[in-house]
Amino acid sequence: MYVCGVTPYDVGHLGHALTFAVFDTVRRYLEFQAFEVRHIQNITDVDDDMVRVSSERGLSIAALTEQNHRVHLREMDALHVLRPGGFPRASEHIGAIVEMVEALLARGHAYEVESHVFFSAQSAEHFGELAGRTPGELRAAPRTDSMPEEPEHLKRDPLDFLLWQPGADPGASFDSPWGAGRPGWHVECSAMARAALGEQIDIHGGGSDLVYPHHESEIAQSEGATGRRPFVGTWMHVGTMRLNGAKMSKSLGNLVKVTELTARGHDPSALRLALLSRHYRADHDFSEEELVACGERLGAWRRALEAPGGPPDALRVQPWRNAFMDALDDDFDTPRAIAALSGIADGLLEGRLEAATARPTLRELAAVLGVEFDGGSTPS
Repeated sequence: MYVCGVTPYDVGHLGHALTFAVFDTVRRYLEFQAFEVRHIQNITDVDDDMVRVSSERGLSIAALTEQNHRVHLREMDALHVLRPGGFPRASEHIGAIVEMVEALLARGHAYEVESHVFFSAQSAEHFGELAGRTPGELRAAPRTDSMPEEPEHLKRDPLDFLLWQPGADPGASFDSPWGAGRPGWHVECSAMARAALGEQIDIHGGGSDLVYPHHESEIAQSEGATGRRPFVGTWMHVGTMRLNGAKMSKSLGNLVKVTELTARGHDPSALRLALLSRHYRADHDFSEEELVACGERLGAWRRALEAPGGPPDALRVQPWRNAFMDALDDDFDTPRAIAALSGIADGLLEGRLEAATARPTLRELAAVLGVEFDGGSTPS
C-alpha cells in the first residue's frame, strides 16, 4: 500500500490527518484479517515549495524537512496512526528517477526541450481513465491548486507534464543526462513506489485532489516505463476536509491542526472518531460540535468497559462483530462500523450483553479503528 504523503514545507492540518487516519484504518483492518501489509508513505522533499520556503526561512531543505516531519510524526502518534513501514524521500531516489525518465525517452513516451524532459500524454493510450475524462475534457478543465506551475510554452500538448527541469537551487539540484536540475513532481512518486513495492502494487491512495493530474500522471509514466498494466490494483481517494465550506489547504491558510485541538483538551481518540465518522470518499466539514459529540460517544464506550453487563448470553455480541466486519468489508464504511461499536456499548450499559464477551470485543474492534481507551500513545 503506497500513500501519497506530505510536502514538508509547513506542518500539516486536519486534511492530512483525515487521509492518514483512513489509510491507517485500512491497514489495521487488513492486518486484522491476517493480511501482511507493506505500508509506504513518501515524503516530497524536492519541490518548488520546498525550495521557496527553505530560502525564505534561511534553512536547508534537509533541515526544513526534518523539522516539519518531526511535527508530523508527533501528531500522527497522538492520533494512534501506526508508523508506515517506510518514509522514502524524493531526494534519496534521484538515481531511480533518472532511470525511469531514461526508460520513458527510450520507449517514445517522453521528449526533451531546452534541458526539460516532458512526458507525452498522447503516447499513453489510457490517459484520463482514472479521472473518468477524455483528453479533450482534461484540456478544457480549469487549473486546480494541485497542478504545479510548468513551462507551458515548451510543451507539445497542454496535457504533457514535467519529468525533469533545469535548476541550481541548493539542496534541490542533481546531476542528470539533461543537465543539473530536479525531477517533476509526478515521477518522484512513481520511482519511490516502484523502488519500495515493485512495478505493480495492490493499493495506492491519497486525497481526492490528487486524482488528476498527480495519480493520472503516475499511471501513465509507470506503465509507460515498465510496460506492465495495471500499475495499481485498487485506487482509494479520500474526500477533502473543509472549514466553513472551503477546502482546508495550506495555500488558503484556513487550517485546523491536530496540536491545536489536543491543546484545547480534545481527546485524540475522539478526534480519530470524528475523522472516521463519515465515509472516506465523502467531503468532510470540520465541526467542533461534532468533535464534542464524538468525545461523548467515546465516554460512553469507556463506561461500557466498566459496566457489569448482563448474564451469560451465548455470544449475543457476535451479530455486532459481524455488523462491524460487514461495514468495513463494504468499501471501509467506518460510520457503520462505529455504529456497531456503539451497539455493543449500549448492550453492556443496558445489561443486554455479557461483560465477559462484549467488553473484549468492544476493545478489540475499537483498536481496528485506531481508538484507544487507556490514554494516547507517547509522541517520540
